[in-house]
Amino acid sequence: MNWGKKIAIVYLSFVGFMGFLVWKCLQQDDIHLVSQDYYQNEIAYQDDIDQMNNTNQLSTQLKFEYLSDSHVVKLSFPKESIGATGKINFYRPSDARKDFAVKLDITTTEIQLIPVANLDRGLWVIKVSWVKDGKKYYKEEKMVL
Repeated sequence: MNWGKKIAIVYLSFVGFMGFLVWKCLQQDDIHLVSQDYYQNEIAYQDDIDQMNNTNQLSTQLKFEYLSDSHVVKLSFPKESIGATGKINFYRPSDARKDFAVKLDITTTEIQLIPVANLDRGLWVIKVSWVKDGKKYYKEEKMVL
């Protein structure tokens, strides 16, 4: 076999391999954006920074705790947050189809328990936003369930 045939074999092998990679990429259906309105959220990120600064000024910080024996996420809010309204977003980085939100319920107590027994094990990002007396607060934390 001469060098011309060897070059042709190498070239055709490379083209075939690239074609296979393109075909494989087109077969994937699990590619998700962080959110559908990602760019709008990125523009409004300064609001999130302001809300995080408000959260850091509270007397005590919001505490996240996973109780593995009862499969519950426990959120302990500062006392001054009782009566606030807001929501808790559970964000799954590996699969956006599993994201969900829970309404904040701290009208009489500063603790909220969220059952997570039916969630997939692995990394979750919990994003909590709430409003009390017109002031907005935000905190997020990564948690492995």
